[in-house]
Order: sequence, then C-alpha cells, then structure tokens
Amino acid sequence: LHRLLWYHQEKIGDYLSSGRDHKAIGRRPFDKMATLLAYLGPPDHRPLDSQWISYDMTSTKFEEMMQKTQMHEREEFKSLKALNIFYQAGFSKQGDYPVFYYIARRFKVNEMNCDLLIYHVLLTLKPFQNKPFELVIDFTHTCTDNRFKTDYLSKWFVCMPECFYHHLQQCYIYNCNSWGSRKLVFIDHITKLNEFIELDQQKLPGHTLSLEEDLKVFNNALKLSHKDTKVAIKVGPQAIQVTSSEKTKVLGHSVLLNDVYYASEIEEVCLVDDNQFTLTIANETGPLSFIHNDCDNIVQAIIHIRTRWELAQPENIQIHNKIRPKDVPGTLLNIALLNLGSLDPSLRSAAYNLLCALTQTFDLRIEGQLLESSGLCIPSNNTIFIKCISEKLAQKEPHLTLEFLEECIEGFRNSTIELKHLCLEYMTKWLPNLTRFCKQNDDNKRQKVAQILDKLITLTIEEDEMYPSIQAKIWSNIGQVSDLLDIVLDCFIKRSVLGGLGSLQAEILADTAVALASSNSLLFSRKVIGRLCRLIEKTCMSPTPTLEQHLIWDDIAILLRYLLMLSFNNSLDVASHLPFLFHIVTLLVSTGPLTLRASTHGLVINIIHSLCTCSQPTFSDETQRVLRLSLAEFSLPKFYCLFGLSKVKSASVTAFRTGIVRQQHASTGSLLPQQERTMTAVVAYSPCEQERMSLLSLETITDTLLELMEACMGDITQCEWLAQWQELAKRFAFQFNPALQPRAIIVYGCISKQTSDADIKQLLRILVKALESFVDIDLIDSIIMCLTRLLPLLSQESPIHKFMFWIAVSILQLEETQLYASGLALLEQNLHTLDHMGTSIFEMGTLEKIMMDAREPLEWQFKQLDASMGLSFKSNFNFALVGHLIK
Repeated sequence: LHRLLWYHQEKIGDYLSSGRDHKAIGRRPFDKMATLLAYLGPPDHRPLDSQWISYDMTSTKFEEMMQKTQMHEREEFKSLKALNIFYQAGFSKQGDYPVFYYIARRFKVNEMNCDLLIYHVLLTLKPFQNKPFELVIDFTHTCTDNRFKTDYLSKWFVCMPECFYHHLQQCYIYNCNSWGSRKLVFIDHITKLNEFIELDQQKLPGHTLSLEEDLKVFNNALKLSHKDTKVAIKVGPQAIQVTSSEKTKVLGHSVLLNDVYYASEIEEVCLVDDNQFTLTIANETGPLSFIHNDCDNIVQAIIHIRTRWELAQPENIQIHNKIRPKDVPGTLLNIALLNLGSLDPSLRSAAYNLLCALTQTFDLRIEGQLLESSGLCIPSNNTIFIKCISEKLAQKEPHLTLEFLEECIEGFRNSTIELKHLCLEYMTKWLPNLTRFCKQNDDNKRQKVAQILDKLITLTIEEDEMYPSIQAKIWSNIGQVSDLLDIVLDCFIKRSVLGGLGSLQAEILADTAVALASSNSLLFSRKVIGRLCRLIEKTCMSPTPTLEQHLIWDDIAILLRYLLMLSFNNSLDVASHLPFLFHIVTLLVSTGPLTLRASTHGLVINIIHSLCTCSQPTFSDETQRVLRLSLAEFSLPKFYCLFGLSKVKSASVTAFRTGIVRQQHASTGSLLPQQERTMTAVVAYSPCEQERMSLLSLETITDTLLELMEACMGDITQCEWLAQWQELAKRFAFQFNPALQPRAIIVYGCISKQTSDADIKQLLRILVKALESFVDIDLIDSIIMCLTRLLPLLSQESPIHKFMFWIAVSILQLEETQLYASGLALLEQNLHTLDHMGTSIFEMGTLEKIMMDAREPLEWQFKQLDASMGLSFKSNFNFALVGHLIK
C-alpha cells in the first residue's frame, strides 16, 4: 500500500481535484496523506523483477519507474556504466550514422543486474532515438557467462521503444563463435568492418583489435568432436583463435565461427602423437582435440605464450596489513628507530624529527631527551643512542610492545643486512614485556603473543645469513624470561610437528632450543624433560603395538631431538634429571629411523660426558674412572648393536646427518630452496629396514646405566636417583601398553633392589592374561626375565619359590622358541635360590617330593600337560625334568 500510494499520489491528487465532490471534501484528506507519505519517506527498495508482475510494463513506465527510484544516482548503476558494455563512438560511412558498440564479454549475467543494463542502453540511445543508427556487436571471447537469460530477453523487447527497431540500419557481428534478420552483417575479419565504418571512427576495445597482431597461422587442422570440423589455429602473443574453415548457419546467415581462448585460460596442452594434441581450457566441459601435420610446432607455440603470460604475472602479491589506530605509535616508532641507522644523513634527520613528533603527539615518556630541530647532524654510528631510546620506551610504554614487535618483524624482512643487525639490537629490549600479555586472562592477547613468537620462528628459519645473530639476540634473551618458556615451547613443538620429524624447521628449532636454555638451563631442561615424560605416559591412554604407530610419535621424536641438542655441555643439568633421562632412554632406545636411534645413543654419550665434566656434584677419582670407562665402552661397536646401529660407522655423524647437509650447502654459498632442503632433511629420517629391539640388549643397557648411577650415588649423600627411577619403571611395568610395557618390565627387574609377594603376584596376573591371548610374545618373555631377576630378592619364607619351579617348567612346555632361553634361566634361578635357602626348605623332603606336593592342587591340569609332552613327572620326575632341558 505504501508503495502504491507513493508512486501514484499525484494521480490521486489530480483525480480528487477533478471530482464532483471536490468542494464538499476539500484537499484536507489528500494533504494529510501527502504529509504522512512525506513523513514515512520512500518505500523500501523492491527487486525490479517483482514490479514487472505488478502492472503491465512498457518502455515509458520502465523509464518512469527508474527515474522515481533515482536509479541513475546509485553506485551500482555508475559501476555498470563505467564498464563500457554499451557506448556510442564514431559514425558510419554510409549515411554518416552514429555507431553504437555492445561488448558482449563485459556483461556477466550472474554478477550484474540486467534491468540496470537495459536502463543504461535506453539512456545512451535516447539522444539519438529519432535518428538512424548502426550497431557493432563484439562477440570476442564470449561464453555462457555473457548470454542473457530467457526472461531478460523478454524484458528487452518490452522496454525498447518501437522507434529504435525502425531506426537500426545495420548490425555488425564480429568474432561470432560457437556460442553466438535482415539487418545483420557478420564480420569475419576486422578489415571487413572498414567497408562500413571508417577506421578512425571505429572504437572497438584494444584487446579485440590486438588479436589480429603477430599471428602464427596453422591451416588445415581438424577439430575432433561429435562432428569433426576443419579449422585454422591462430596463435598470437596473448591468445589462441580456432577459426572454422567452413561456414555455419547462424540466424539464417552463413558465418565463419571464431573461438578465442586467452593464455590465462590454458590449463594444459598435451601432445598425443606426431599428428594429434589436446588443449585443456578453463571452464570448458572437456579437453579440445586437434589433428594437424605440424602438431609439435603448434604445441610449442601454445606453451610459449602460456609461459610468457606466467612470467608476466607478479611473483608474489604483497598483502599489507591494514593499520589500525592503535597500531600507529608502534608502527611509526619502528620506522623512526630503523631509519635512524640509515646511511643517508637527511633520512636520519627526518627519522629523528619523526621520533620527536611521535613522542610529543602520543605523550611517550622520554623525559625531554628529544628535541625536534632542523639542520641537526646525526652520525651514522648512533646504535647506542637508538638502543638507549628503545630501552627507555620499552620500560615506560610497555603497552606498545605487541604492535611495535610486529612492525619490527615486518620491517626486518625488507631491510639491508646492516639495518637488520640494528633492528635486532633495539627490538630485544621489548621482548621481556611479552610476559605482561601472557599473564592476562585475555585470550586475544595471548594469541597475539603466540603469533609474534610464530613470526620470530619463521624469521629464524628463513634468515640464513642472520641465523647466528637471531639465536644470540632474540632466543637467548627470550630464554631469560621464565614466564615465557611455556608458550615458547608450545609454539616450537607446534611448528616442528607441522614440518614433521626431520624437516628443516624441526631441526632448526631443536638447534634453537640450545639458545633458549643458555640463560636458564635448569628450568628449560626441566620443562622439556617433563613434557616428553608426559607425552610418553599419554601413549598408555590409547596404546598401539609399536610406539612409531602412535599419533603423538612425531611429538615424542621431536622432543627427543631437543634433548640431544641440549645434552651437550650439561645444558640438561644432568645431576637434577638423571633418573628421568635414564627412564626416557630405556623406553625409546632403538625406536624410530636410524637417525633417531643414533640420537638416543648420542644422548647417552652426552649424559655421561656431562657427568664427567660437571662442577656440581663432584665425584671421586674412582667414580670418574667408572664414568670414563663407560664413555669409552658406549662408543664400541658392541654397544652400537645394542642401540640398533650395527650398520653405522659413526653414530654422531648419523645423528647430525641433516645438519651436515644444510651446512655444506651454506658453506658453498648455494643454499637449497626451502622445499628442496626439507626433502633432503626428511630423507635422513625416512624409515628404512630397522633392526628389531632385543630384550637382552635392553637388559645390558639398563645394567650399564644402573652401574653408572650407583657409582655416582656413592659420592652424593641421601641421593634418591634410584628410587625415582624405580618408581617410574614400576608405573609403566604394571600399565597396559604393548609398545612400552615389556621394556618397562625389563627395566623394573634390572633396577629393583627389593620386592614383595604382591609385586610378583601382579606380574603373574599380567603373565596369565598374556598367555591367554598368546599374541605378545615379547611381553611374556619380559615377565619371565623380570621374575628371574626378582627371585633372589624375594623373602625366603615366601611360598612363591616352590610354585615358580612349575611356572618355569610350564614355559618350557609351551615349545615357543623365543621363550625357551628365558624359561630355562628362570628354572635355573629358581633352583639356585632354593639351594641358597639351605636346609630349611629341604627339611620337608627331596626336591621331587617338595615340587610334586606343591603341584598337587593343580594335578589334573599338569597331567594334561605331561600327556601332551609325553613326559610324566609323576612317573619319573628326574627323567621328565632332564627331558625338558635337552629337548
């Protein structure tokens, strides 16, 4: 109703004025309505499509409707007009008629309002509506996106005044393609248009005209489709044209069709054989196939224009972040400080004055140290002054930290080497301020800190020449701020895992960990070791058959590399973390690819070396002798085999294989591209044929580490190292985890100094479950080996001793090759233990009587076992026992 009254209020007013009852009614009701409409304003814009249905549309009504809505003032209409889809330019030869141009490819049916285009055409034609005119339609590079929908065509016929159809003298169609009346003239070549319109009067777009320049023409080609067509292939500097050699009927006219494909649309060109090639074009339903005798030259020409187009594109489009009002002080401050180090004296003066204006405008507290002045002579060597200003502002204006550091990083990338060094000098003063934003509950601030740290990581990875300086200035300073270490470690691990084990960024960040630990090795090493222990423990929540198959394996392996880097020069503070380090080594030894196995070996060597060289605690000469012997022993080929490195000549070289590759390329001055360097790094970590970890090897390694620990503990009063290690091993030994439980059980058996019936029974329960499934032979083997170690520690009064004999015999009766050695060792240890118990056990009778009495409650089950083995302990105890031993 609002819309109806608004658009027809004048007619309503005229009608009321002319009515009979005009004097009786007066103008009061109409004035009230007009006032109300003025108060309400114009009705909401309604899509024009709905208005076509409202009433019978004509060209006059359409124009009136557009004028009332002031469509010509709207930005949408102005934008469409600026595209020059339809325009008038020049005059024809015959009759000197004005010529209008319609450039079909510029109209996008799904992006533009057809009603606005109709209105634009109406307004453009209106000054010439009573004059004859001619029309040029440019169909160059037209496709389905440029075609009118059916309902739009009906609108054209309704809205165009009849006079326009009568006054149209000629219509020239140029480059009619496979998508394209008495007044139609089809233009096969641009020169044909000269017959109708003088050259200086023609105003076709430059792109259309350039298609005919510098062409390589290949005639007599055959385009393969549902109907094979003879064509000419024209390859120009910017596009390919496929022109039909035979005319096709279009609107009753015989026309040569010409399809145009720009270089940017060519996705692939493929030579099928000597006489055939295919061309894949963007937005085409399928590849186009052609046959020609000179296919090789055609393909080369197409590849050439595509390559030329690619080279003409900018390599990378720099996207500059929008500067928000709060970013202005930080941004300008970095600009001022950075340019104070410029070699240009005038630029240094301008930068100084900018710094002065900045401190005054934003009230930065610099205590009158700056004074804006013209003609000031500032020496090029003013680094100390810049550092001093930066340090004062960092202390007194810490709220600028995030924006300032972000701008420093951006400026750093685009600076010269000299200015990069200067930038590192003054930006480091702001790094401690980051803790101010980490302690807040504002997640956005914490996220911003993480983003800045991530950008610093990217800088470290990408800036090869500045690598040592970034380590010393950035990460060494960040390492001094203890409150930042957690979030820094989070960022490091996230980026390392993103790159993957062995990637260049993972190796660089492991290397960078050394700089972080340089200022506070105890705290940083504790955080790294704690994280690794928690990750290893987390594998128990969703166990996998091997550790390498676990989802968090990459995290574990990457942190192990961090430990290796930190282990040199006692950056791990070995004396404070020895039990945890030995625990990690025994669980991860001989896992992963060769480089990681070498890393574990290198970690052990560095731990022993740190114990030899550390100032605290001090060790006796005897302990030092044991440590040095162990250091030499671990470097022997025998120990290489224990660590799964039997085919390695030098474990230290293997552990740093990726680092050597990087340094070699750096030293020759031919740095590999980022992608290539990453691939080189990953090769060293790719899983090869891996040696299987032997439980006996783990037993030997654990015994050697235990010997080291006990030697050191003798020189330290009230040392709890062994108790801590035992607690860690026991926790994993009694927790289901196929990848780690067998290892933990072996370690637990090796390092235990006492045991109880409860511990033995718990191990036996795990053994029963393992025997029921009989899938994890390593778990069964590890339990038997652990029981062998624990038996001498068990109290002599324990009834378990008698039953352990039959457990060992039962293991032998399983006839599993892998379990025979450990089962025999358990039997031997049981007999030794009984023998050492002296007469107390044998007062009850002979070994045969004691053992046969012990198995009485399970006689029926044992009889079945004897029957299956063909050896009866009841018939002849000694013969049956010896039979099991020699079988």
